[in-house]
Amino acid sequence: MSIHYEDDYLRLQVFVSGFSNNAWLVTSKTKSRKQTRSLIIDTPDDPHELLAATQDTEISAILITHNHQDHLQGFEDVIRAHNVPVGIGAADAPEVEKMGTSPSIDVSDGALIVVGDLELRAIATPGHTPGSTCYYLESTSGESNRGRLFSGDTLFPGGPGRTGSPADLEQIVDSIGKKLLTLPPQTAVHPGHGDDTSVGEAKIEYDVFIARPRPEGLSGDVAWLGS
Repeated sequence: MSIHYEDDYLRLQVFVSGFSNNAWLVTSKTKSRKQTRSLIIDTPDDPHELLAATQDTEISAILITHNHQDHLQGFEDVIRAHNVPVGIGAADAPEVEKMGTSPSIDVSDGALIVVGDLELRAIATPGHTPGSTCYYLESTSGESNRGRLFSGDTLFPGGPGRTGSPADLEQIVDSIGKKLLTLPPQTAVHPGHGDDTSVGEAKIEYDVFIARPRPEGLSGDVAWLGS
């Protein structure tokens, strides 16, 4: 576990497990309350450090970026510890329902999720999975207008998330270009695995990719500059 970012309004912690999966604890540090309020984004395996950190805050919600098992292996442990509302894209919800939970948070495109004094906007980004959803946190007063995007497996440093077919690749590229790269360039991108990037860095590489012909049948692991 590490504190990824902290100011007077926001504390962002990341917990790495499994296949370098990132689980995020997003905390609103409202000075007027004795206890902070937080939400969890994704629940990979072995969530004991994540759950230990939640003992000092009130969990308001659990948000899932998509329904692949490496992002859900710790879900039952987390929901057992914090029986709170859950959000996941409607097309991906059956995987959570199999574990006995009915998602109740609206995370359709443009929906707002409030935690304390923080507000996240759901962004529907199909491609990696049909229900893939990113969550955008606009800047806090302490961040000099730097928003934060929790991109799941939709956008990584250097390229989009893995796709299973050329049609899926076209869909994820469309999602990224129309939904994510329209955010301010200074927006930090926090993916579901590995290191951060920024919207500005991703757009530079994306523009190179989109300007040249694509090999027929391209899908799978695609790099903006190497495919």
